[in-house]
Amino acid sequence: MSLAHKLYKIGNLITKEEIKKIIEIKEFKDISSYTSLQIDFKNNKATIKRASIDNLKTMFTKKIGVTSNSYYLYPNFEFQKEDNLYKKFKSVAYTFENSIMLYANEENRKIAKPILNYIRDYNNDILDLKSLEKDNYFLIITINGKTLYELMPEVWDNYYDNFVDAHISKKVKKVNTLQLQEQIDFITHKREFCGYNPNVKFFTMDNYSDAFKPQIIEKLPMSKETAIAIKKGWVYAINHLKFYHKGLEYIIIPSMVNFDDGAYRELLSILKESKSMKSIASNEGFLIELFSRILKIDKKIVNSIALDIYFTEVNLTNLSVKIFATLDDVLPSRISFVVEKMKEYKINANIKREENSKEIYIRDYFSREELFAIATKNTTGMKNRIIQEKIYLAKLLLGYEQIDYIELLKRFEHNREYNFEHKKRLTETGVKEWIEYLNSYVVDEDRTIEFLDSIKSIRREK
Repeated sequence: MSLAHKLYKIGNLITKEEIKKIIEIKEFKDISSYTSLQIDFKNNKATIKRASIDNLKTMFTKKIGVTSNSYYLYPNFEFQKEDNLYKKFKSVAYTFENSIMLYANEENRKIAKPILNYIRDYNNDILDLKSLEKDNYFLIITINGKTLYELMPEVWDNYYDNFVDAHISKKVKKVNTLQLQEQIDFITHKREFCGYNPNVKFFTMDNYSDAFKPQIIEKLPMSKETAIAIKKGWVYAINHLKFYHKGLEYIIIPSMVNFDDGAYRELLSILKESKSMKSIASNEGFLIELFSRILKIDKKIVNSIALDIYFTEVNLTNLSVKIFATLDDVLPSRISFVVEKMKEYKINANIKREENSKEIYIRDYFSREELFAIATKNTTGMKNRIIQEKIYLAKLLLGYEQIDYIELLKRFEHNREYNFEHKKRLTETGVKEWIEYLNSYVVDEDRTIEFLDSIKSIRREK
């Protein structure tokens, strides 16, 4: 099953309220530090005053749209350490143009149009915005004292109902007309009007040129309902199924052998809740810390699920994503097995070594790029190499890679000869450290071999 199919299944289970919780911002750090400014329009004339957001019915949202022309669902804004409120007020036009004028009903669009024109033409700064000092601000647009969220609730409703756009639209008699084709939807296999874009950019060629859009419609024909479900699934995934652990970002998409809506929703909830759990003291290393929690769920569910792990870098503004590697169908039983073996052999996959620890730190053999970057203070410059190193270790632990025995011995030899700055390990008298302290090296290497053998991660020539 493709990633698109899996996102479709997730999206079909996600409710309108869950999407609203994702795009809406309800909590602000150090809210007492903000000055609230209310710009109110009466008879198409604006006045400004200090207000309290507690007394206004607002809906603050995350940015919508691409970076160069981003906007918000409603004209309620949060600005941190802002010193140019004049410029920010001018940019409010983007929200009116791309949201209010698109999703409000006809009557409310007529009310909003003069306000949009006022903001577009605002040049003389009669509101004295340029005089405002650098500070944290809430800027809220109202009409006759009421917010647009209060006056125009249909904006949210219509935005949700039209969660996706068509790949191609053209002006026909000055009316924006969607260019759709009657085709077989590639997910539902039903004949539908297709040509909708879920705006999930890991399988679209039109990132490079609009000329590819017709090919996308032909190769991935999607109805409006399918595109919405995939986008909802993706929005849910990057907000609730994306994890950041030990320097690596990854998305976990669960699948089930015998799909059951209720059990699948429970699994999604467990993954979502895991994001908010505080990190526990653990020597289980990369990924295992999170997965050990999944193993505590109902055994019937555990035995029917698999997890796809996508190592990613997600741009939350335009939903684009880099996928560095994928582990398909990771079984919880494999995770449980590795957890137990790490405990049995006292293996630690952490980068930071705890003082007086008697565990074996396999970082010495499998995290040399990161250790070198830390030692030379160049983690940014070596970011991609560190990511690939971490992914390789994850594959090794979870059964997707085997290391040649000779390669493993070379890693042992390199660790004996060189420290993390690639300098020779020598005692004060110039003797190689591993010769002086041979037993400590041999013990760690032997136990590492025993551990990797136990999880069948060493490949030996026959």
